[in-house]
Amino acid sequence: MTAFIPNAMAQDNSNEKAPATEKAMVNKGSLTATIKDSVSFSTLTKALVAAELDVVLGGNDDFTIFAPTDEAFGKLKPEVLRKLLLPENKEKLRSLQLYHVVPGKVMAADLTSGDVKTMNGEKAKISVSRDKIEIEGNKVFSADVVAKNGILHTIGTVLIPESLEGFAGLDK
Repeated sequence: MTAFIPNAMAQDNSNEKAPATEKAMVNKGSLTATIKDSVSFSTLTKALVAAELDVVLGGNDDFTIFAPTDEAFGKLKPEVLRKLLLPENKEKLRSLQLYHVVPGKVMAADLTSGDVKTMNGEKAKISVSRDKIEIEGNKVFSADVVAKNGILHTIGTVLIPESLEGFAGLDK
């Protein structure tokens, strides 16, 4: 996928590079602070806190997150989101969220088509063409928000890892 991700984690199936993006947006806070400060990520913020990932994404390690918006979470059935947020489902919620995260700082221009190992241990497919970037077939519509410990790319769909398909009605 990129020079930032070791070969063991990415299997590049193409030499096609991501389209150049406009000037990157810079936020001097952590990924957690950047997400919390955005009006588009209130559900993601709540989910990060419930899964205790706000601490991880607020720390010193570098990550890239493909962050689903509130609208993306709104596409889930309300009972699915409620069930995921229950304390007894914390590990499932963590797995779901870590499927959106890869290690290191990865700018859009550094993305290439292929599989990448996410922080939940499963692979996600990145597709890059001249005019768009997709993860698991879902378009990245805002890229390269730079935080002090990583990069945020915005997506309009909650990605569902294979390990959670069927849980509380979650489907790809």
